[in-house]
Amino acid sequence: MRQRVSITQKAIDNLKFRVTHRKPRKKPIPTASQITTFDYVGGLLRAKWDRMRTTR
Repeated sequence: MRQRVSITQKAIDNLKFRVTHRKPRKKPIPTASQITTFDYVGGLLRAKWDRMRTTR
């Protein structure tokens, strides 16, 4: 006679051989010269010059 294995037992057996994931490495902090910032004023100036160019 064949022995029945429960669904829970099958899941536990499969978890034994599952590889655990390692933590990802932390990214190094960039220096101040490597950081790009958003130029808010530049976008406003470009919009202003675009408006002036279309009216001329």
